[in-house]
This record gives sequence, structure tokens and C-alpha cells, in this order.
Amino acid sequence: MDLGLKGKTALVMAASRGFGRAVAMELAAEGAKVALCARNSDDLATTAEDVREAGQMAWGGMSGSVLARTLDVTDDIAVRDFISLTETELGPVDMMLVNAGGPPAGNFDDMDLKAWRQAYELTFESAVRLCRLVLPGMKQRGWGRIVQITSVSVVQPVENLMLSSVLRPAVQALTKALSDEAAAFGVTVNSVAPGFHNTSAVQRLIAKKMEQTGCTAEDVVSGWTDEIPAGRLGEPEELAALILFLMSQRAGYLTGQCIVSDGGWVKKTF
Repeated sequence: MDLGLKGKTALVMAASRGFGRAVAMELAAEGAKVALCARNSDDLATTAEDVREAGQMAWGGMSGSVLARTLDVTDDIAVRDFISLTETELGPVDMMLVNAGGPPAGNFDDMDLKAWRQAYELTFESAVRLCRLVLPGMKQRGWGRIVQITSVSVVQPVENLMLSSVLRPAVQALTKALSDEAAAFGVTVNSVAPGFHNTSAVQRLIAKKMEQTGCTAEDVVSGWTDEIPAGRLGEPEELAALILFLMSQRAGYLTGQCIVSDGGWVKKTF
């Protein structure tokens, strides 16, 4: 299936590992120009090289267009500069993955007001900032795709993830509200809500659970997989495939949606 992404410019946040990395790789393989950022410079450099190689295959051996910068998505000036550089080097942003990793695990009693402020800046304010910077240009040009990575905590609170369970639904409300305003301009805004996947974020969650309970990593994982009908954790590449479709030409009539990818873990009928 031709997704119609060749030559388009994609902005991928938190791209050095996990979901962001998987999406950047898939975009490059489809022939998109990819601008990626993350806080960890070493991981980002490795990912950028892998994305270039994927792009070379899509472009018949020629170098794919890849731009990588180290930054924190809560840094307003750094984000503005990165988007400006992307537009100068690669062209106007056609597609954007809003992704910032998850706030720290913990229950309500574990979180002071500083933790709540930091989680708000990371999870919600960063999404607002990115959309404010990118969406107007997409509307002006009459085409665009924004996909936000949230969490299953959008539809069902997750044990020991108080910050995520409160703030992620706000990101989904942003997704829906923006989709209503942007649809007439040929721009779609959707979100994906991953369950438990093999990512570094889940590894941190496992470590936190081990610290709290004294159980083993195997016990933590089996506690989840026993409740997942698919019987396993997901892989980042599986979520990336869904995101690529949402960014494609063919998904132009899908907007304002929150698509859950959790192996059947969430127990709801609609």
C-alpha cells in the first residue's frame, strides 16, 4: 500500500527510543523527510543514523533527508528554533508526532505540587505548544497530519500512574477540539493510546513496581500479560504502523479519534 508520504516532511518528537524511534524509522522507509529530536544526545545520534539508512533504501541508495537535534520539549525557545530549522532545511511540516514520554509513576500521595506542575508542562503544555506552532501552517497549505501519543490511561485509569491518568485525558480533549477546527482545512488530528509495550518507559515502570512490592520483573510482566487477551506486551513497531496509516493520504477521513492499541487490555464495549 502506497501511503503517499514520499517527499513530505515529518516532525517526530522524543524520537531517540521507543515509539518515537519506531515511527521515525517507518517514515524514512516510506520516503519522508524526517526531523527528530530527543533529550538523550547519544541515543538520538544512533537513531538518526539508522533513520538515514532507512531513508537511503527508500530513495534508491541516495541519502535520505534527516535532521536531528537534542532538546527538551518543555523548552519553548528550543522547540521554536527546532521547528524553524526544520522548515528551513527540510520544508514546511506536513506531519507531526506529538510525543513526550510519560510522567513519573506513582500514586497521589507520592506527588507534590512540583511534580504536578512538571507533569503538566511535559504532558499537556508541550502538546499545546507544538500544535500552536505547526497547525496554522498546515491549515494555510490545506493539508496536514497530527498524531498524539497518549496512553490507555485516557480511557481507563492505570494503577500507580496517577499523573498520566489525570493529564492524558486532557491531551485527548485537545485532540478532539483541534480536530473539529482543523478538518475543514484538510488537516486531521488523532491520537493513539498504547497499552503495555516493550519500551524503556515500561522498563522504568517495571523497576518502580519492583521497588514498591519487592517482586521480580517477571512477576510484574506476567501480572500484566495475564490480563491482556493477546497474552503479551506490544512492540513499538506495531504502534508505529498504526501511526503511519493515520499520517497517510488514505486516512484523510479519520480525525478526532483515539485508537487504543493494548492487546485487548481495556475492558469497555465502546
